[in-house]
Amino acid sequence: EPDSVLHVPPIKKDIPDALFVHIIRDGRDIALSLMKMEGFRPFPWSRRARTLLETALYWQWTVHQGRQYGREIPEDYIEIHYEELVTQPRAVLARLGNFLDHDLDYDRIQSAGLGRLRESNSSFRGNEKEMQNPVNRWKEKLSHQQVAELEALIGPTLEEFGYPLAIEPEQRRSGLRLKSLASLYPLFLSAKQW
Repeated sequence: EPDSVLHVPPIKKDIPDALFVHIIRDGRDIALSLMKMEGFRPFPWSRRARTLLETALYWQWTVHQGRQYGREIPEDYIEIHYEELVTQPRAVLARLGNFLDHDLDYDRIQSAGLGRLRESNSSFRGNEKEMQNPVNRWKEKLSHQQVAELEALIGPTLEEFGYPLAIEPEQRRSGLRLKSLASLYPLFLSAKQW
């Protein structure tokens, strides 16, 4: 559950030995997926529910919150990139296993898969082609204009977390609407969390 990262401080307080695995995914894919699942509700007064840009800002705010909490407990926090987990599962599970002090053998996990390891909870269920490659769906599903707006809004955060931008800087200028969203959303989300 991506929102779980917002509860790190109270969990750590209640369970001092807790370890935290923050799985970070490309914000463009998250925005696309959450919008499709209607998983984020923007401002209560917004006429357009669950827009791509608002969902991307939610992703940005959430990953920053998670990283901030992780800096407070560096020995008990690790970041894993979803894309690496999908494309290099053995290496990522080995790294994660070292952090957790637990054997995470990929082949054994696959053979004993229960629940979500057997059946996907993807927002793209039903489309076999898309189910096989859950990485970089945004490259096929989003228009050039949508990507330009997303990168104008969350581009610095994408780069901060290691995701290269696809649109040239001069094509991703943000207008007043994007600047307003970028300044209002973090305040709104922080107040809502409080």
